[in-house]
Amino acid sequence: MRETPLPTTGAHAPLFAVLGAHGGAGASTLARWWAPAADTGLAWPASPRTTQRVIVAARLCMPGLTAAADRLREWHAGLAPDGVQVIGLVLTAARPGQVPMVVRRYRSVVAQLVEHVYQIAWHDELLSCELTDLAQYVPFGPQPPRRSRLTEAVPADVHHAGTQIITHLAATRSGAATQPDSERTP
Repeated sequence: MRETPLPTTGAHAPLFAVLGAHGGAGASTLARWWAPAADTGLAWPASPRTTQRVIVAARLCMPGLTAAADRLREWHAGLAPDGVQVIGLVLTAARPGQVPMVVRRYRSVVAQLVEHVYQIAWHDELLSCELTDLAQYVPFGPQPPRRSRLTEAVPADVHHAGTQIITHLAATRSGAATQPDSERTP
């Protein structure tokens, strides 16, 4: 568990945290790409002073999916800190090319543990980029150009997933705002 508040690295406090289900899940890269996110590493965000909305990140491979399933089951069992709300799972390609059938099958099993699943493709250019040099997705920003360097614009799949996450967060907030206090879930 991460007891300290998540860092504010941009103009605003983070809207959600990216939790790595395992080492190498891509949480730092995703949190850098999505401006409204914070990297919580491998630890659940336990501080109520910053967001406790979490996107679990994992590689799209059997070890990654197993780790993601374990983290999601922890949350379902009430073993995550009070206030943590898992809002999705992001699966990043473990390599270029087609995903093996056994991995695709297990992905569908793990996907049942969470409401939203986002896919991020393999991006070769990441192998030669520093995190601090990556472009960032800003909510409601324009679609990225088709072919641009990762230092100039986020990839289309990262932009699409970021837009979906922000849209789901907005819908959740507006739905909570219209419910009477007695019906709201913490």
